[in-house]
Amino acid sequence: MTARLARASASSTRRSLRVAIGADHGGYELKAKLIPFLQSEGFEVADLGTHSTEACDYPLIAYKVAAAVGDGQFDRGVLLCKSGIGIAIAANKVPGVRAAVCQNLFDAERSRQHNDANVLVLGAETMSDRRAKQIVHTWFATSFEAGGRHERRVRQIEAIEQAVKTGKPIKEIDGTRDCTHA
Repeated sequence: MTARLARASASSTRRSLRVAIGADHGGYELKAKLIPFLQSEGFEVADLGTHSTEACDYPLIAYKVAAAVGDGQFDRGVLLCKSGIGIAIAANKVPGVRAAVCQNLFDAERSRQHNDANVLVLGAETMSDRRAKQIVHTWFATSFEAGGRHERRVRQIEAIEQAVKTGKPIKEIDGTRDCTHA
């Protein structure tokens, strides 16, 4: 298990998870309903914006939540916009963040089990409040399947991040099964 994965697993068992949440204007109303839901589930929640339905751009909000998760201030994050797509793209630019758009319970479960997603992204226009709460509950209740191929793949993603960060190209990633040969 990588140090980051071990740290997240160990820290989450000792105390309630710290969750950063953010949304643009399109996700504001659903965010306002999810905050008390998350608190009722026992999580410590910080609202990083926006704080109204006035039109705003999502990239800065995505960055605030993703950076807070990526640098370890928060254990997990939740982001919302109308579709979830744009805010997820922005969040995934932050090193250490694995943001997953989840539209159903299968996505929520798999993103945690197989990818160790640390930021849940919801499209506020694509689901009811009830469905959103079910997805949130499932996502937070699902553990990463550490060890084996899933952990290896998360380490490979981290290696790609490091290569991009340092500008050093990589020809191979430790443990990669090359699927590019014809």
